[in-house]
Amino acid sequence: MRTIHIILFAIIIQGASCQDYGKLTYIEHLPDDFEEVSGMESIQGSDLLYAVNDSGNESILYLYDLELGYYELTSPLLENHDWEDLSTYFDPTTGKTFLYIGDLGNNNNKRKDLSIYEIDITDINTEDQNLDHIRKIPFTYSNQKNFPPKKKKRIFDCEAFIRIDQYFYLFSKNRSKDFNGKTQVYRININDLSHTAEYLTDIEICNDSKDCLITSADVNSQGEIALLTSDKVFILTNYDADFSKYDLERHLLNHYSQKESIVYKTDEILWISDEQTKKTGGNLYQLKL
Repeated sequence: MRTIHIILFAIIIQGASCQDYGKLTYIEHLPDDFEEVSGMESIQGSDLLYAVNDSGNESILYLYDLELGYYELTSPLLENHDWEDLSTYFDPTTGKTFLYIGDLGNNNNKRKDLSIYEIDITDINTEDQNLDHIRKIPFTYSNQKNFPPKKKKRIFDCEAFIRIDQYFYLFSKNRSKDFNGKTQVYRININDLSHTAEYLTDIEICNDSKDCLITSADVNSQGEIALLTSDKVFILTNYDADFSKYDLERHLLNHYSQKESIVYKTDEILWISDEQTKKTGGNLYQLKL
């Protein structure tokens, strides 16, 4: 018999309607076990969500049904140093769907064990289970020489990545002392055994260190990339392979919180979640573009 974790919403829903969520639409309060949710992802054509928590939490991949509850997917091959984002990719050649867990968190810019986990989720069932078919992809930054570098050069933390074709694209959480409002873009060729994160360019986001740090990313079927901060969403379009050219559109949310996850539910609808801090956050929201 499958095991499911039931969620009670009565107390959680109470009072939600009287809060101001700016341009966001409140969907629901997330389960307590998602208190420090750092990455969410969905599969096209499915209402299910995948979710992970960040450092200090168990190495569990959650499969979440908003109506029924959530399941725990585990494996001894998974280790949560600092999981920060999720991404998915459908391989048209093999017909398989892969989920990627980004163990990217690097607050102090001194980690030498950064990695991305690849999980074949093509035949995942809605039940608690041990995961098989996991591949660990370790990587290093091409332009990092010191661990840690000087404070003004701390650009090697990352909480946002996506996969497009044979490449991962990483968007840094710029922790440099002299914050300049830019995110660094790195690219990893999944077929390159060295798995070096090649530095491509800087993208200027906005110059407020309290609300211009990229915390999550996702890409839709049209190739449009959404980047998340505490109170903004940026949409990247018309970019080339090395991001030497791109268009950037900004959406102000008018709702400040510790937002850590963004996912395209459709090409025009984004779902966003934030971490729970004291009596606020821990919610799932919708943004229509």
